[in-house]
Amino acid sequence: MIDIFTTPAGLTLSYERRGRGPLLVCHPGGPGCSAAEFRDFAGLDDSFDLLFLSPRGSAGSDPAEDYSLASYAADVEALREHLGVEQLDLLGFSHGGMVAMTYAAAYGPRVRRLVLAGTLALWDDEAQAAMERGIEARRGEPWFEEAQRAIAEEQAGDFSSVDDLIANTQRQAPLYFHRWEGNERVGRELFSDFAHSEPLHQFNTVEFPTLDLRPELRAIAAPTLVVSGEDDMIAGPVCGEAIVRELSAGRLVTIAATGHFLYVEQPDALRTALTEFLL
Repeated sequence: MIDIFTTPAGLTLSYERRGRGPLLVCHPGGPGCSAAEFRDFAGLDDSFDLLFLSPRGSAGSDPAEDYSLASYAADVEALREHLGVEQLDLLGFSHGGMVAMTYAAAYGPRVRRLVLAGTLALWDDEAQAAMERGIEARRGEPWFEEAQRAIAEEQAGDFSSVDDLIANTQRQAPLYFHRWEGNERVGRELFSDFAHSEPLHQFNTVEFPTLDLRPELRAIAAPTLVVSGEDDMIAGPVCGEAIVRELSAGRLVTIAATGHFLYVEQPDALRTALTEFLL
């Protein structure tokens, strides 16, 4: 079921709802990705009423001038008010995890339990070194040189069109998987889920260079599960450990044999971790 709501800023945002059970609100990554990024989300609709938000600037929702983490978090609060619920179980994936941290710090009593999947709170020398090791470990693959060039272009570039952005990120896609062979089709689909280039451009140029959500993490009281892919080159165990160090009630689960997209490469392990924590 697809529905819409309007934020106090006047944006119309859409969401998809699927499954039965306790409500679990899921915020995708990118930034700029939509509800479609979650695909079947590890079959969790057997256990949860999954609500997949399409944030501002993604397919099915209005674009905006402001793509700050605080504005994304305010949209989540508008969604909660639209739903008429006192508390949320909230899951943020990738950039959505940063939104979830920001929301849980700003609207603490509104979060019952928090899941941070494949995400990071701080970009420091340790995270940079872990990414470089993850990229270097893939050297020798036939797609390596092209993917490495694409990452440098994306971090530096202001893409003239969303088609340029999609073409770039699809060249990067193999780096985000533990095993690219067999995941080529889904990888290309995941990296085509952009309706606008501005959300990612603003993040790369404005927020990412000084990213440090440790103060927000220290303000979070909700029990929090952090899930990292063992072979995630961008937000792996180093990033998960850095998050858990700052939480008052957090624990880390590291899932083996998966890159960034845990729900694609290891759906059973992710489903087990989430159901044990949330139910």
